[in-house]
Amino acid sequence: MFNIWINKQSDDLIGNVNQVESLLIFNLFDKNNKSNVKTDMEQLWRRFGYQSLSNISEDLLILAVSVFSADKRIPRKKSTDNWTRSITIHLPVLEIEKWINVKDDLEKMLGFLSGDEWRFEFRKSESKFRAKKKNEKFKLINSKEFNSVSLFSGGLDSFCGALTLSDKLMHTCYVGFREYNLLTSRQNELFNEIDEAYPTVKKELILFNANPSAPQQKNREKATLGAESSSRSRSFLFLAGAIAVASVIGEGTPVYIPENGFIGVNVPLTTSRNSSCSTRTTHPIFLKSLNRILELVGLNHTISNFYWDKSKGEIVAEHKEKLIFQDNAHKTLSCSHPCLSRYDKVKPPCNCGYCYPCLIRRASFFYIRNDNTTYNENYQLNAEFIYKYSNLQGKASDLRAVLYSLRRYFMHKDDKDYIRTLLISHGTLSVAEIIAYERLYHKSMNELWEMIKSEDLRNGGGLLDYSSMKEMEYV
Repeated sequence: MFNIWINKQSDDLIGNVNQVESLLIFNLFDKNNKSNVKTDMEQLWRRFGYQSLSNISEDLLILAVSVFSADKRIPRKKSTDNWTRSITIHLPVLEIEKWINVKDDLEKMLGFLSGDEWRFEFRKSESKFRAKKKNEKFKLINSKEFNSVSLFSGGLDSFCGALTLSDKLMHTCYVGFREYNLLTSRQNELFNEIDEAYPTVKKELILFNANPSAPQQKNREKATLGAESSSRSRSFLFLAGAIAVASVIGEGTPVYIPENGFIGVNVPLTTSRNSSCSTRTTHPIFLKSLNRILELVGLNHTISNFYWDKSKGEIVAEHKEKLIFQDNAHKTLSCSHPCLSRYDKVKPPCNCGYCYPCLIRRASFFYIRNDNTTYNENYQLNAEFIYKYSNLQGKASDLRAVLYSLRRYFMHKDDKDYIRTLLISHGTLSVAEIIAYERLYHKSMNELWEMIKSEDLRNGGGLLDYSSMKEMEYV
């Protein structure tokens, strides 16, 4: 059990703090030199000229950054099964009764998202987070000019999502996470290209960050736990930031999270990935749960994914004739580790070409027969790559999992019950969702299959032989 104590102000260490054993402390103080969570998330409201958020919007944001900090700074290897952690967060909130009312729903939702056991102990707070200053750096944004908020990661789906919203003349504030300087530059570059392509549509990009360092112990010493790379809760923080912006724009402002439905429902590629190894950022169960919590606490903003029933290939096909897409789609970053290419002396950020998100990306571009992406040329999709990186967590692990998944698919593609069982492996879906995802699953698996066949032919063969797949298409 890990106990996390969150402070918003330096005088916040009160109450029964000394009664909690093995306490780990994250400070969110006004002065960054006193905080062990470096963040500029106050820009989410200061860019509009506000000194603070509404109480309930601030509570959600503080909650999300607290969960993210714990997620990043408690390694999964410290848990009994090397994955599932038991974490209790002692959190100061302004609207304590509302959060007590949704406590069970909140714990269940985050458990589904990250695969951990979350507990919350709320305490009443009167202090507002970084509410003493106004924006002094940037030109103020007029909130009245906007009618929607959308996440903008710099990935292919969020780029296409921005094109879709612009085509519909939606005046959108895009919210992104500033994780690395190289990624920030790419996000700004893509946004500026969209802005130039749609000059009559109002749009703005707001980037924020949160970088937790090691938590303190009660004796003020840093805890020596290490860090965690999986960060399944990151999307919750992104969405909380988007909700903060939506609350500034006005009551009922919608929030969009554009992502292809194949990743959203995320059928496990293998049996071993039927847990939180599979991201659940846009899974309908997570989004429904989060929207329900927002409704109960009085945040009248609905989060939705307008690409939920489309494959990545279908999404790019919608935009392939646009000049803005043709000139910039290859610059988007789908990769799960775009900056690691520096170890291969390839200038980052770069799509590796072999991780699961990159494989789906390649399949989508192959669907439209046009991929100008520069992948890490040190790795080719062939049997040699698989055998060279044969360890369980090696570079070829995602490709092997995709090949296994394709083999399983062709063995059972006509078995409706089997396919539907895969679709509900993470939880219950409605009949309408099952029907839509069933079509989507067939479509996306065939996109992957066509790309794999093409890469196998292009790179000298052997890839299909590896998994005895040559005859599977006709099974």
